[in-house]
Amino acid sequence: MRRRSSGWIVWTANLDRKLSRREGRKIPKKLASPGVRLQELVEACSSLDLRFVAEEKRYPRCWWIEGGRVVVEKKYSKPKTLRLIAEKIKEIRFEKEKSRDKKKKKR
Repeated sequence: MRRRSSGWIVWTANLDRKLSRREGRKIPKKLASPGVRLQELVEACSSLDLRFVAEEKRYPRCWWIEGGRVVVEKKYSKPKTLRLIAEKIKEIRFEKEKSRDKKKKKR
């Protein structure tokens, strides 16, 4: 098992727009995305060239919500890392939506 000091722990709840700060969101709502999934978190970390380890666990404050966490290398400060990942998740969602629209137009 990895030691906690080996990297930043980023939970899906930290980036979820639906949750309040008290429930675990760590970034402003304008940067957050609703219903962040572990797969999106993994895609964002890999596209940012961050070393990470994904784990399917539940956030202790919201144990009833499925999610997970990623242990990310300490390349930047934690707030900056969270913001970069959140922006990348928005980009990924935008690109997926764009490709869906193109497929619908072709039909």
